[in-house]
Amino acid sequence: MAMTTEIRPDDLDALFAGLRADAPVPSDALMARVLADALAEQPRAAAAPPAPAFLTVPPTMARAAHPPRLWARIVAALGGAVAVAGVGSAALAGLMVGFVQPAALNGLTDAVWGATYETVELMPSVDALMTEE
Repeated sequence: MAMTTEIRPDDLDALFAGLRADAPVPSDALMARVLADALAEQPRAAAAPPAPAFLTVPPTMARAAHPPRLWARIVAALGGAVAVAGVGSAALAGLMVGFVQPAALNGLTDAVWGATYETVELMPSVDALMTEE
């Protein structure tokens, strides 16, 4: 005689419900050991070395905090000291090329334009606009 075991969903539900009711609860001693091991494995921050005496400001010399000054706000708005240095360098280079006219630049303009231009009138006078041609 062959015996067949058929598992019905109702039987499984009852089995799982019984197993959930008998769930093992860890003891307090086990939980304390697990937490102690976990705390022992936690990384600890290194203690900061004390500041040298010449870098500390005595309390009598400490200044009260004040809002940033105008130049500090302008420098911060432009992107910091490095950005201000770059803008200043570009401005000085532009003044040098535009005002001083290095000799090498004259040779470059001759090669590009094919003629020597001593003066360029960027803002013509009103007379040039009123003449008929």
